[in-house]
Parts: sequence; structure tokens; C-alpha cells
Amino acid sequence: MPTSTYDLIASNVLGSSAASVTFSSIPATYRDLILVVNALGSGGSNFPGIRYNSDSGGNYSWVHANGDGSLATSSSQTGQTYAIITNDGYPTTTTRAVMITSIMDYSATDKHKSALSRGNNASNGTSMVATRWANTAAITSIEVLAISNNFASGSSFYLYGIVS
Repeated sequence: MPTSTYDLIASNVLGSSAASVTFSSIPATYRDLILVVNALGSGGSNFPGIRYNSDSGGNYSWVHANGDGSLATSSSQTGQTYAIITNDGYPTTTTRAVMITSIMDYSATDKHKSALSRGNNASNGTSMVATRWANTAAITSIEVLAISNNFASGSSFYLYGIVS
């Protein structure tokens, strides 16, 4: 069996704070996508989310679990206008967060899209999120949103395609 490799599709390192970062014209030539975000918040805590293909309808749902070493919590949401990529592992103005999202079968047109995310913040803990986009369209663009506040200058965003 061949070894999977990651191809860098696009990257963006912010030169100033921003409310979102968009990856567009994503080629349909990979099996899965990996989104890596290494961010600081601008103006306070920031709960990052994603939207696919500019869809801001209530087509996103998720379940998440969080842990900080002394407390574990979980919850779920349906009918949302974006999907979260972390809950407790979010960036703040003083603590950088690393978030990794695996988007499976992104170019398939016969199923809804699913993703698994993990976020880590040394001050807040770790968060794991499973999301669903209730749409069968191939994903051609991904918008990473700063749901509250902005992403700070120096935050980095990388999109990889997995080749098998």
C-alpha cells in the first residue's frame, strides 16, 4: 500500500488582524484535506469556525468534548450557520492555539461532508469536535472564521491535500 503524503495547497500568514481567511479554488484532486491553524486572538478570546462554499445557511452540526486536566465537558449543536473547529482549545490575545481539522471525502458528491478537529491551548485545555455539513456539493472553498473578535497578526493558516 502506498504511503500517504501531504501537498500544501495554500497558506496565509496574517500581516494584520482579520475576521476570516478564505481558501478558494480548492482542486478536487485529493482524497482528504487537512487544515492547520496556529492563531492568536485579537481583542480577546476567539472561537474559530469554518464555512464551506460560502454556505451560511443552517446546515452545520457538531458534537464536541473538552478537557482541561480537571474537568471534562461535552455538548452538541444542530442547524448552525458555521461549524466550530475548537471549543476550549481556542486562541486568546496571550495564548496561541493550534487547531487541526481533517475534512474527509471533500470532493465526493454523493454524501454529506464530515470533519474531525482538535484544538489545543495551554491555558484552556484540549477540544475535540466532529462536524457535519449537510450538503453533497464538493468543497471548493473553505472560510476560517473568527466567530468572536479577530485573528491577530502573525496567525498562520495552511491547507493540505492528502495524496495516496
